Amino acid sequence: MKKYYQYLWKEIVMRLCFHILYMCAIAALPYIIKNMVDCKFVNGIYDVIKWIIIFAAFVLMGMGAQYVTQRSAWKLDKKFYERIRQEYFLAIIKKKPEEFGKKKIGEYLSQINNDIAGCEEYIEYVMEVCESVIGLIVYAIYIFLLDMRIACIIYLAAFITLFLPRVTGTKLSNKKQFLLSETGKYTNTVMDLLKGFSFINRYTEKAIFDEHGKSLHLMENARYAYGKYKTFANVLNGSVMYIVNTAAFGIIAILLCAGSITAGVATATISYIQDFMFPLRTIIDSISAVKAVEGIKNRIVEEIENTRYISISKAVFRDEVRIDKVSLAFADFELNEISYTFVKGKTYAITGNSGTGKSTILKIITQRIMQKTGDVWIDNLEANYDLCNDLIFYSEQGSHVYAAPYQDNVTMFGSYKYEKNIEKLTGSDRYNSIYDSKNCNELSGGEKQIVLLARALLSDKEILVLDEPFSAMNKDLEVNLTKELLGSGKTIILVTHNIEKEYLDMFDYVISL
Repeated sequence: MKKYYQYLWKEIVMRLCFHILYMCAIAALPYIIKNMVDCKFVNGIYDVIKWIIIFAAFVLMGMGAQYVTQRSAWKLDKKFYERIRQEYFLAIIKKKPEEFGKKKIGEYLSQINNDIAGCEEYIEYVMEVCESVIGLIVYAIYIFLLDMRIACIIYLAAFITLFLPRVTGTKLSNKKQFLLSETGKYTNTVMDLLKGFSFINRYTEKAIFDEHGKSLHLMENARYAYGKYKTFANVLNGSVMYIVNTAAFGIIAILLCAGSITAGVATATISYIQDFMFPLRTIIDSISAVKAVEGIKNRIVEEIENTRYISISKAVFRDEVRIDKVSLAFADFELNEISYTFVKGKTYAITGNSGTGKSTILKIITQRIMQKTGDVWIDNLEANYDLCNDLIFYSEQGSHVYAAPYQDNVTMFGSYKYEKNIEKLTGSDRYNSIYDSKNCNELSGGEKQIVLLARALLSDKEILVLDEPFSAMNKDLEVNLTKELLGSGKTIILVTHNIEKEYLDMFDYVISL
């Protein structure tokens, strides 16, 4: 957590400095009372006015400092949540598929929301301990300055809070609802982005990362707006007690001036504010709370610190992709020593009945899954997930379409340069709804496949590995789009269930399993 404390040092210093000011102002009240009593009001009504003004000034100073303290706390939360959630999200999208697949999307969402909230609680409890220590020190100084012969201090239970003004209730409720709404949008965005994990690589991860940051920023702005107003409401409602105290102070000052009550009664009555045990209780409670969330904090920080490093060296595809005696077995499925060479610039159709391993071969080629024996080579380099991500665009059956406009989908939020390709080919008004869509995730299956094909072509990868990219389209559109795809000059490896001779003849090679 050290780096987060360093990142948040301005907010921490601001919060603690104004907390010191708050404690000094509020703890000064009994000392002011003592001096008022000792002055004996030799100047009559002028002393009454003077002490009322001084008392009220310290109360206002304390209220103002408390507002800044709590507002700084919300600002600290905002910055911390944005930083740690971005870093944790980056750690997730840099995982390899086998590592990413160890958890469900819901688990990642729970960690992003609940576990990271536990990290924030850890910092908050540490801050409460610091503030309580400051309170103890300030109180100790003022107690020393006060007349130690004061017989007693009255402890009051502030039942007045049951009757606090509710003028801020409606607006606070509205801001809370807005925060919940933005939180829901953020959760949906995270789920949407992570469902498209297979399209994330070093070319797209920055755009995906930034897209996540935009939604996170909106949610945290809503949280900050709610926190600011909640702070204002808390200070306003809490000020009722101080207003009562100020009024009581004025009345007692007048009564003292008139000689109606003794100085001892006035001092004991007004000094009820001082609850010196509160900071000590807070320290004990906060230390216990720190221990309770420490394990959660450690897990999140450890995962962020272990974010996978990805080399940024540029790979170039020159000649061929070769699978050499590849074998794989799981459950009731088995591949035995499959070998094949895919030559640059050629197009390949893979056909076969369901369960023959077509999709599995594509995943091995792209290293989404690892073969048990054998090798996969790209030119003279042994294939791995990062190399394949650099050179190959892979789209599987049911690949994710983001809940975003068409152009954001096909360019992966600006990762790829946008050009009209599929749009020119389809041309018909029938497909305008796709290109005008604000949420492509709501499109039909065939329409989504048009989006995915446009994304594949715009990726500008040398190798396109596509699993049933036209399965939900009508035959005429399938043929037209296949011609566009095969005419792109890319190396195409495509699984299809269309075994019509006219269709397969468009490919350079047909592999039957």
